[in-house]
Amino acid sequence: MPLHNPLWEIIEPYLVRLGLYTIPDSTYGRYLLPDHPPHRFLLDDPNISHTWHRIALPPISSFPRKHDGYDTTEIIHSEDVSLTREEIEEGKKRGGRWVMYSIWEMKHEPEGGWEGGGKGRGRDLVLVHGLSDYGLRYAPHVPHFLKAGFRVIIPDLPSYGRSTGVNSYLPSALLLPSALHAVLTDVVRRDLASGKEQRKVFLSGASMGGWTVLYYLLKYPPSSSPVDLAEEATERDALLPKPGQGEGYDHLERPKSEEKDRIQVAGAFVLCPMVEVSKNSRPHILVEYVARAIVYFAGMLPLAKAVRGNVSDDPRVEEDFFTDPLCYHGWLRVGTGLSLLEGMIELDKRAEEINVPIRLVHGSHDRATSHHGTLRLFNRLPNEDKEIEIYEGYEHVMIKASAADALQVSRTE
Repeated sequence: MPLHNPLWEIIEPYLVRLGLYTIPDSTYGRYLLPDHPPHRFLLDDPNISHTWHRIALPPISSFPRKHDGYDTTEIIHSEDVSLTREEIEEGKKRGGRWVMYSIWEMKHEPEGGWEGGGKGRGRDLVLVHGLSDYGLRYAPHVPHFLKAGFRVIIPDLPSYGRSTGVNSYLPSALLLPSALHAVLTDVVRRDLASGKEQRKVFLSGASMGGWTVLYYLLKYPPSSSPVDLAEEATERDALLPKPGQGEGYDHLERPKSEEKDRIQVAGAFVLCPMVEVSKNSRPHILVEYVARAIVYFAGMLPLAKAVRGNVSDDPRVEEDFFTDPLCYHGWLRVGTGLSLLEGMIELDKRAEEINVPIRLVHGSHDRATSHHGTLRLFNRLPNEDKEIEIYEGYEHVMIKASAADALQVSRTE
């Protein structure tokens, strides 16, 4: 199982289907990789507790259509983990598909008291990472939120970090909001099973994580009443086209009335969302034509430079990224690029369905995603409790490279 060998990554799925090869590690070597040294300050802090969890989802091969597998939120197993080799084997026995996440809390009130009057106490903050990253890339910023009282939940999205899948290969963008919903559902179930009340949740994401949050909010709209939600979903389901009859990216989605657990989303904070690609990072149209021609047999092929080199003018950002073994260091894969493009198109079609209190933030010098697209999206959001701020001169990475810098930026935002 060579890591990031393009030829092998293209051939491997065919060998698996023919029964000639079995994948030994569904995370392709990422599960047991060492922690990035700059993250040790958070992992080793005696005042902060953290736990690793993973949820097993049904294998995509178990569904009659791959789309159903991408869209599923069915949890077949949930467990605490310690990141051991034995857990890889146990995961394979359950189908070899899982999503990892971690939960972070202060063990007691910080010295000097809760920041901001403890505005986050009793609330959850979910941090959703971007393209080529994984959850703990937020490590420099987590202490700030913990000291404000939040319990912080950090998922590794499918194909990233210690979740399963070829690194940074997304055959469908639906994998992202579906995985997020499965994680939040698991958190709620754990809380209720231990006698805790369901908490209000604030969602935050950057770049691809920003798209994930936005699409999650329209795909799983919050409601103050489970009864009203069921009635609204049933009425909406009656208007949906039958499978295979509709048009567009998302017409095969499972009926909303089948959702049994709904998260109490109180608001969202979205940075540099992937709603429109900047002209600096959009591949040439000929590259896109080639991608569409080969995606069905070479979807894992790295083909476009995309955002590489366009995320920051601070050299420490790229340096830290390439020294982190859990990040994806290759070019944008064919299937991933086309899936994310389709996701942006679908989000643009349905932007008015995002109806929660929200704050959007973008940098005017973003060379990866366009702040103009974020401005247009903002104007279409129906909730009256909405804000947007364009930071003059900021690049795509709006948070700094060190913990000290990160705290300063967090306070200014």
